[in-house]
Amino acid sequence: MRFNIIQNRKYGFIFSGILVLLSLFFLISPQFRLSLGIDFVGGTELTLSSETSELTTESLSATYTNLFGEKITPKVSHILGGNNFIIKSHELSAEKQIQLLEELHKTDTSIKVEGVSTVGASLGDYFKTQALTTLLLAITAIIFFLAWTFRSVPKGISSWRFGMTAIIALVHDVLIIAGSFALLGQFINLEVDTLFVTALLTVLGFSVHDTIVVFDRLRENLNGKKSHLIQEIAENSLWQTMGRSLHTSFSTLFVLLSLLFWGAPSIFAFVFALSFGIFIGTYSSIFIATPLLVLFIQRDLKNAPINDDEIEYQEGEYISDVK
Repeated sequence: MRFNIIQNRKYGFIFSGILVLLSLFFLISPQFRLSLGIDFVGGTELTLSSETSELTTESLSATYTNLFGEKITPKVSHILGGNNFIIKSHELSAEKQIQLLEELHKTDTSIKVEGVSTVGASLGDYFKTQALTTLLLAITAIIFFLAWTFRSVPKGISSWRFGMTAIIALVHDVLIIAGSFALLGQFINLEVDTLFVTALLTVLGFSVHDTIVVFDRLRENLNGKKSHLIQEIAENSLWQTMGRSLHTSFSTLFVLLSLLFWGAPSIFAFVFALSFGIFIGTYSSIFIATPLLVLFIQRDLKNAPINDDEIEYQEGEYISDVK
């Protein structure tokens, strides 16, 4: 006996509501909030590695402060999976970078610079504006695309419902991903940079594609009148596409998890955003998007109360012509 997702949709809504509220709290709370990378705020990022265990975040911070002054407080973080560290501060010239490395070599000659990235403040503001613009354009394009794609739904149902429902699910995904970064960023090196935006756009595409598959099957079943109950149509559509959704998501996650644990430290945040985002996107396409669409469809149909599980078609007529 399979679990009835549509009939028990309130549990998914409550669970998601809790996650969204927690995410909003983490995003606006001064104690948490998102940690912006140098791509958006400008500065220099140094990635250092050491063959010994003597190098720590405290020793790096102390060396940096003593060398360049107490007014300059760098952000030093340890990268999971090795004795690697990232120093982020205001923009450092090449001479100051060499000076810092020479000072560190006095206590540990095995320290090496694995990577250096410098972004000016004005360029950081430009990247931030471009990232927000890209996200808004993507969301707008998705709304119009889905409204056009599902224009052939039965009479009485607005095709815009499909687009708006998908966007609500995507906003749900974005908020939870951003909230997880705001929370975990206090403990591990998770920052919002251009790679994060790239991961976010990838997750949006993956999630909306998963949602479209379910919505398309729902539309086919609505037009084909394969059931007499609106909720039963949606339930059958979900389970008919469930195997494909889970197989695609888990096969992708297996690859991403291998990169998460054995990949380069520089792409850890990017892979984490992709992994967690695909998991949340799959969840929302099943437990949020389709149940929410059912509510909208029922409101569109005349004489179709939201809580009425006995809505039936009349023979030979459209879904809008209900009893």
